[in-house]
Amino acid sequence: MLQLCYASVRKESQNDLLQDLSDILAVARKFNKEQNIVGALYYAEGYFFQCLEGDADKVNQLYSSIAQDLRHYNVHRFPDREVSVAGFGEWSMKYVHKHGDIASLFSSLGYSKFMPHELNSDTMQPFLQLLYNAEENQENLASPQGYKQRGYVPYF
Repeated sequence: MLQLCYASVRKESQNDLLQDLSDILAVARKFNKEQNIVGALYYAEGYFFQCLEGDADKVNQLYSSIAQDLRHYNVHRFPDREVSVAGFGEWSMKYVHKHGDIASLFSSLGYSKFMPHELNSDTMQPFLQLLYNAEENQENLASPQGYKQRGYVPYF
């Protein structure tokens, strides 16, 4: 089984972050379940990190599509790994939002914020272990309809 991880920078768009995350997760969960791919998505401070696990051909094909997605840029693929057991086995796409333990890890590495492009062979496994153990974000990610969607700017 192939484990493919990458990091990227979110491109600002007319959609808000919650809408982008909601759209990404809805498509990923359906597609990954059909293809027997599992993984996790982490987003913090303008950066995406995603880890995918599954059949090498299917994961590589999925990554080719992801790399062309216009919602992100500066896509960096880390060296692939062969794994015998999927770390994200129960998750078609686990979503973990900004997390204190991950912030602490990056702080211990000398970074003041989440810098996934700086991960290397020594730091990748401790980071993935935190993702394996983190609780999935259960909040509804769809952006609320209301003032923002109608063009009003709240001042309170």
